[in-house]
Amino acid sequence: MLDLNMDLIEKGGILMYPILFLSILSLAIFLERMVTLRSARYVPTAFKEKLKQALNAKDVDEAIAMCGRDNSALANVCKDILSNLDLPLQRLMETAEESGRYQATRLTRFLSSLQAIASIAPLLGLLGTVLGMIKTFIVIGDQGVGNAQALAGGISEALITTAAGLSVAIPTVVFYYLIRYRSNRVTIELERATSDVINQVFKEA
Repeated sequence: MLDLNMDLIEKGGILMYPILFLSILSLAIFLERMVTLRSARYVPTAFKEKLKQALNAKDVDEAIAMCGRDNSALANVCKDILSNLDLPLQRLMETAEESGRYQATRLTRFLSSLQAIASIAPLLGLLGTVLGMIKTFIVIGDQGVGNAQALAGGISEALITTAAGLSVAIPTVVFYYLIRYRSNRVTIELERATSDVINQVFKEA
């Protein structure tokens, strides 16, 4: 199988190497995001319950200290909220929104990279197709159409690079939507948890 794959890469020409690199990069991003984008990492249940207990006891200082000891997105947003309770309500809500948007950027990290890969890979395949056809016509110009073996090199290069580009782009699009779905789900959980904290703060006030 390895020999077959190397043979295809060699027949596909030099553009097979950047296409192969993009395939590895796409898979690496997907695996990293699938491991990272877990609710427990951004909205940890244990932290949420402890924070709720501290707020029920009206111990805001302890709640802020808890947020400082935790590096989750929920902790960072709650720290910004609890540290600015002296602000007017409208400004406090704006602070919460700004903090939430900043944390959301961590959730959508590398999505633009997947989009770029999905766009670039088929273009590289198309470029390989053009180069392969150019080689084919050069052979036709030099030797005519009678030498099928000579023509096969350019034609195979054109077809292989096209297939390789699409083989990278299609899974990458799937990766993109899977990651976006998971990031949206975690974002919703973060917004819900943040809203619960705000409601609890003003309920206990």
